[in-house]
Parts: sequence; C-alpha cells; structure tokens
Amino acid sequence: MIQRTIWTSFACLLIAVSPASFAGRVVSCSNLQPGIYSDPNAILGPPTSWVRDTSPNGGAGQRIAVMPGYSAWNVTPAGAPTLVGLGQSGQITVEFTLPLRNDPRNWYGRDFIVYGNAFVAVSQPVTWNANLNNISIMAGPDWVEPMAVSVSPDGLQWYTYAVTNMSGADGYWPTAAFQWDYNLSQLGTNSRWDKPVPPALTRPEITGMTIAQAVAAFQGSGGGTSFDLAETGFSFVRFVRISGTGGEVDAVSRVSPAPLPTSAQRLP
Repeated sequence: MIQRTIWTSFACLLIAVSPASFAGRVVSCSNLQPGIYSDPNAILGPPTSWVRDTSPNGGAGQRIAVMPGYSAWNVTPAGAPTLVGLGQSGQITVEFTLPLRNDPRNWYGRDFIVYGNAFVAVSQPVTWNANLNNISIMAGPDWVEPMAVSVSPDGLQWYTYAVTNMSGADGYWPTAAFQWDYNLSQLGTNSRWDKPVPPALTRPEITGMTIAQAVAAFQGSGGGTSFDLAETGFSFVRFVRISGTGGEVDAVSRVSPAPLPTSAQRLP
C-alpha cells in the first residue's frame, strides 16, 4: 500500500492457472507499478494467505497471516508475488475460463469478488502470534484505494460499476484469510474465497470490535469487494477489468451458490 511517484509498464505474460474459481488468464495490462508489484500474474489464482515479514513481528518463521489489520504486501514466505499494483491510469484485464453468471442463487445474490489489500486501523500491531481477541479495530484512518471495476461478456461490450469505498477494487473489505478459533485463541480454518461479506455489514459496525469479532461478522467470508451482475444487463461475463491509479489487486474470485436450507429449516 505504498504510494509511488514513478510508474512503469510491464509486458503481460499470459499464464493460465486453475481452478476455474479464480481468474485464469491475464488478457492485457498497462502502466503497472514498478518493483515487486509489477508482475501481472500475481492477480491469478486465490488471494494471499501468508506474507513474508522479516521484522521482529514475523517471529522466527518470518511470516504473518493476512487478516484485518494486516493486509497483503511484500511477497509470500516462498518469495512469490502477492499483488499487482496499478500506476498512473493503469489497468489490468483478466479472463475466467468458465463464465461468471448472474445467478440469484449465489451468496447474497453477488457473482464475483475482487480482493485487494485494504487496511483497517487497529489498536496495536498484528504480529505472528497475536491474540486477535485483544486487538481492536479503530474508527480510522483506514487505507483504501478504490478503483473502477468493469465487466464484459465478449471484450467488446463493457459495463463499469460506480466507484466507492464499498464498490471499488482495493476498497472494503480487508482480506481475512483465516477464521479465528476462540477456544484455542489461534488461527482456525481457512476462510471462504467464494463467499462475500454480508452486504448489510457496514464499516462503522466493526469499529470497537476485536479483529476476531470482525472476522466472525464476515460469517466465513475471506473479505474482498463483491459485485452483482444483475445491474450490468449481462447474463454472464468472461472478462473483468480493473483500472485506476495507486491501488493494488490480489485476486478475482467467483461466488458460489448458497446452500439450500435443510428440510428442518424450510417453512411448513
């Protein structure tokens, strides 16, 4: 999330990855940030779960999990790129192997999620062994750099969503790579990359919560900014484009259908 004053372009190497839950191919890019955020293929595959942190905060393992209050940055513990950054009037366009469909059965009616590295202010630094029950989320200042998100079924017709802190790439919500195990006071199971944060949740609501409580408020979601294709007029899209200046993007994920209620949950 470091502001830079020098920008560069990067030749887009087209690398396909699986599974189809995530963007599988970089179609084009321009004016990317220099340095460690200049690899366009960092946007492919799932979001970052662990970051290499060589400061004392990273402990002997020199790594910290990505959670609210500690966003993706630097490189992974294995040295792989974590983010692609957009420079002045930058853009990156990705393609999904299987189309994203406008499906009201998806979680909360949303169809895809863009993960960035938004950062919410917290009461103390997050370390490798931090007890997230003891770190509170402050009112701010947060670090969000919302950028425009556009979609297309064919690469010719495009629809661009309004850009706000809640509807822009690298806006809310911060990534929560793991759930929190209250019984053991440690990181628990992996969060779901295919489930959005409940749309009714607002940023002021998590102020004063601990990080652990905020993660619980995400209801299993890994965070990110979710989008509904209903407003686009497209029944499906294959391409997602992110454009702007100064923000970073980690991944783009499809949303899965919400489970049907069991017979015990259905109304008589």
